[in-house]
Amino acid sequence: MAHKKYRESKFMNETGTQKGRWYMNRLDYFQFHRYPSYAKHKVIALLTFILLVLVLPQIIQFNFFIALPFIYFTYLAIRTFDVLRTRVCCHKGYFLYPKSWVTFFKQREVDTSVNDFDSIATMTNHKS
Repeated sequence: MAHKKYRESKFMNETGTQKGRWYMNRLDYFQFHRYPSYAKHKVIALLTFILLVLVLPQIIQFNFFIALPFIYFTYLAIRTFDVLRTRVCCHKGYFLYPKSWVTFFKQREVDTSVNDFDSIATMTNHKS
């Protein structure tokens, strides 16, 4: 299955697809460029997630409260991997996601025109 791009031309005049994916809400999400250590960060996030998923059951059996930070790191790893995989991030950030990481991605944001049809329609819908 081919990976769909964030702003494909066939989605330019709609706010979502039948699959429930939102492509056009430029006020809530932004796309960012790859950076020099992009591939390394993506691999580290995936390997960290896999490692923590394998270790987490034993830690939970030992003590649930000790496992809580590991659960959080598992969440961070998979969320970071997903953001890096799609190269799309939410302007407001994500639940319990470090703001400094969102700022890091914002510094590499792709410039987009806010005067096209969909952006104007999106801004009109957000006013209400």
